[in-house]
Amino acid sequence: MKKREFLKAAGLVGATIAMRESADALIKCSEQRRLNETKKIVAINGSPHENGNTAYALSVMGEVFEQAHVDFEIIHLGKSEIRGCIACNSCRLENRDKGCLYATEEEKEWIETMKAADAIILASPCFFGGMAGTLKSFLDRVFFSESKNFRYKTGASVVTAKRSGASMTFENLNKYFTISEMPLASSTYWNNMRGLSPDDLKQDGEGIRTLQNLAKNVIKLIQLKIES
Repeated sequence: MKKREFLKAAGLVGATIAMRESADALIKCSEQRRLNETKKIVAINGSPHENGNTAYALSVMGEVFEQAHVDFEIIHLGKSEIRGCIACNSCRLENRDKGCLYATEEEKEWIETMKAADAIILASPCFFGGMAGTLKSFLDRVFFSESKNFRYKTGASVVTAKRSGASMTFENLNKYFTISEMPLASSTYWNNMRGLSPDDLKQDGEGIRTLQNLAKNVIKLIQLKIES
């Protein structure tokens, strides 16, 4: 075979291989998108402000979920009157397998959403070095009565703070997961953003990158199906 004929044949083979690889990539992308569309992530926003710092932090993650075609829902506890756990043990005795005896109809809807999700994100502002009180009241009751239903779901925590206390709040939120056999999604830094207002948070480049990477890792973990 002459050199010119060889180069022409080689070019055709190379083009064919490139087309096949491109087609395979499109198929894999389509399959991945279909897989992601069956997944659901829910975030619990414990801030009293619906459009505050915590909401902005979750929106950073939400953009990543949207790009990956993953269903993402935010439950905003807001200023709801939520009672704390009174250690009556009814959820483990006479009301066994029926959840918290004192759960309101709205709370039951939130709990069902959490049970149906592949990943649960807990998000809170930092109040006196800890999470918002309404969020703690809700989580104490829900995780005490329903933790068996959260087993192997991916968990992630997000904290917003003006300056200090984020690490302590972050640690407290994560403990709900680590006592419930839930794998934690992590990032390249602790999952917090700092600032007094959403405009301040928009200037927190490291915080934004941290939450973007966290969102990507949450997606990767929920793609790894674990049989309970």
